[in-house]
Amino acid sequence: MSAIPQNRSSLESDDVRQAARGRWLEILAQLAPELEPQMKRPGRHGRCPVHGGKDGFRLFRDVPETGGGICNTCGPRPDGFALLQWLKGWSFPETLEAVAGVIGASSQSNVVVPVRPRIEVDFEARRRALAKVWREAVPITHPAAAPVRYYFRNRGLRRDMVFGLRDLKLHPHLPYWEDHRIVGRYPALLALMRDNEGKVVSIHRTWLHEGAKAPVKHPRMLMKPVVPRIQGAAVRMTVAGDSLGIAEGIETALAVRQKTGLPVWATTSWTFMIHFRPPPGIRRVIIWADLDRNGTGLAAADRLADSLKAAGIQAIIRVPEGPIPEGAKSLDWNDVFRLAV
Repeated sequence: MSAIPQNRSSLESDDVRQAARGRWLEILAQLAPELEPQMKRPGRHGRCPVHGGKDGFRLFRDVPETGGGICNTCGPRPDGFALLQWLKGWSFPETLEAVAGVIGASSQSNVVVPVRPRIEVDFEARRRALAKVWREAVPITHPAAAPVRYYFRNRGLRRDMVFGLRDLKLHPHLPYWEDHRIVGRYPALLALMRDNEGKVVSIHRTWLHEGAKAPVKHPRMLMKPVVPRIQGAAVRMTVAGDSLGIAEGIETALAVRQKTGLPVWATTSWTFMIHFRPPPGIRRVIIWADLDRNGTGLAAADRLADSLKAAGIQAIIRVPEGPIPEGAKSLDWNDVFRLAV
C-alpha cells in the first residue's frame, strides 16, 4: 500500500469521510476504546481522556454521524478525524489511514492511504502482567472466592451457575488505579477475553464490594490487550454445541443460561459483539441484546445478525420488552429475569 503523494486530491479524503459517516461509534471503538464510557452517553460529560479529571470531556450527541467531541480545556473537535488527531497525536494522513483501515477503504475504492508508523508496544510485558494477575486469582468455587459468589447471588444467579467456569476467577485484592495511583484494593471478578480463534487477548475485570460493584468510577475495565487490536472477542462461559447464545454482560449470559439451559457467552461490550464470530460448527446464534436508551445494544445485535446470516449461520435476536426502569440507562435479560421473580 503506497504512501500518500504530495499532490493527492482532496477527493480521496472525501471518500473516506463519506464512508465513515454514520459509523463513527464503530470507528472510535476500534481506534479509541478509552472513549467507551462517553460513547455510551453521548452529550454527557465524563473523564477527559487527555487531562483526566471527572467531567472535562464529552462527545457530541451526533457522534455516530460526525465523530466529534469537546474538551473543556482544548475546545471542540468537530469531527472524528480532528478528535483522533487531538487524542492520539496523529497527523491527518495517519488518522486517514487508521480510519480507512477500520471501514475497509483501500486503493480499490479510490482511497490511497499511507503506512502509519506503528508505536512500539511491549506486548510480552502485557502478557506477563495478564499471567501474573491470573496466577494470583482463585477459582470461583474456592472458599476465598466468596465475594464473587455473594455478588452473583445478589444478581439472582444460583450457586451451580459458577461450576465449571474455567475462564472466570476471583482476585482477592486487585489494585484499582486512578490518575496513575492506587486508590483502593478490592476483590475482582476476572474473565478471560478470547478472540474469535479462541486465543486469550485480555482480561475483563469487575471490582466488587459487599455484594455489588465497587464504589469506583469505572468498576469494569479491560486489561491492556496482548494484541495490537481486539475485534470480536468473548468470555467463553461454557462449551458450545451447534447452538450458542451471546450477550454483552457476564451476569446476563449466566442469567440466560440459568433460565434456558443453553450455552451463552459474554462479549462484555457491544463493540466486541459487532465483530464476534462463533467457532466452526455453530449453526445457530441467539443474540440476547440489551435494551439501551441510546439504542447501541440493539444496533450491535443487528450488525452481528447481519454478519452471521451472510456467513450462513441462523441468527435470532431477543430484546427485552421494557420499559427501561426510571433512572436506569438500560434493561438487560438479567434484569428481566430478576424482576420477574
